[in-house]
Amino acid sequence: MLIPSPLLVVTDRHGSARPLVETVRAVLDGGARWIWFRDKDLEPATRRDLALELLALVRTAGGRLTIGGDAVLAAEIDADGVQLGAAYLELVPKSADAFGDRAVDLEPSLRGEVEAIQGQRTGVGVSALDCFATLAMTDEAPRRKGRGREAFVVGVSAHSLGDVRRAREAGADYATLSPIFTTASKPGYGPALGLDGLHEAAAIGLPVVALGGIAPEHAVACREAGAAGIAVMGGIMRAADPAAATRRYLQALHPLT
Repeated sequence: MLIPSPLLVVTDRHGSARPLVETVRAVLDGGARWIWFRDKDLEPATRRDLALELLALVRTAGGRLTIGGDAVLAAEIDADGVQLGAAYLELVPKSADAFGDRAVDLEPSLRGEVEAIQGQRTGVGVSALDCFATLAMTDEAPRRKGRGREAFVVGVSAHSLGDVRRAREAGADYATLSPIFTTASKPGYGPALGLDGLHEAAAIGLPVVALGGIAPEHAVACREAGAAGIAVMGGIMRAADPAAATRRYLQALHPLT
């Protein structure tokens, strides 16, 4: 499937000098149409309220909002997608050895979370099939409020080729792959994979969105390496003028869009 946009803007209210809603409004004014609401360190009620505010803003601009790491919230507010951590892929009934690299330790809470969501999903209007890597990525997913399964995208945060393979086997719509370049925004995820790693990942057969240290001057090289798009957090969230920064990324992508 085609990803919603070749530019995915990842939120980080801590990196912005202004309130997140103002930053996202500026990003949309700059032309972005796919936003990943990542900020996960909020109280649930506060995060839900902020997600609803962002959803209204993004929808008014004709964009798509992906919720990071919270399938329940994505379902409840009728968002356009969910971005799952690689740990969720361990719920897929496959041997980790089949993917050629590391196994991801599944936190016990994840299994309980899935069970809880399966138990409450009928009251939300979206099946767990629409949300989790174990279930959502199947052709059997129910139609979603008449919009269709294709309207709800499921992404996976991958940090290795093995993660991308797991995501493909699980039926993800796309995977972000990071870090492509050295970045202060995503420490602790191992060495930079570089354009060669991105090229290998893109050959796996799942749309891959390059993330990590992506500057405008990297956009064309990432696309030429096979990336379906690029994801940017710090380069836009920390910019003095987020709208202008967004335009620079879109202009850099333009020759290949």
